[in-house]
Amino acid sequence: MMFLLRSAFWLLILVLLVPTDQGQQNQIYGTAQAAVNDVVSFCDRNPQTCATGQDAFTVLVQKAQYGAQMMMALVEGQTDSLGGSFSEPVAMPGDGSVMPVPSAVPMEPATWGPTATQDTLSPEDREAAWGGPGV
Repeated sequence: MMFLLRSAFWLLILVLLVPTDQGQQNQIYGTAQAAVNDVVSFCDRNPQTCATGQDAFTVLVQKAQYGAQMMMALVEGQTDSLGGSFSEPVAMPGDGSVMPVPSAVPMEPATWGPTATQDTLSPEDREAAWGGPGV
């Protein structure tokens, strides 16, 4: 029942937003065209912003590729192969700088024995610092 009420609400909103005459349709199409033209010509008006954004996007893609390759290698159990292919620095576009990419270190599983303890409190830590009113 709730699904039907939600569907009816959104259908009503959609019907209210649909233009009814040719003037409203022309106004909507004109506004949409102006928005598209503004987005398309943004890089012509702001070339430095677009260059910076492109460099940032390139770094993001490189980091995503590195992370995906590392995860795939870990999933496949090939942690030794991570060190060689990722230790070289990656050249950045535009300014010629280099983004250092750390070598992956094979991870060893932590050992946990039946006698191991996580108790790190000292006797001073266990003493109550304050007893409250009336103590």
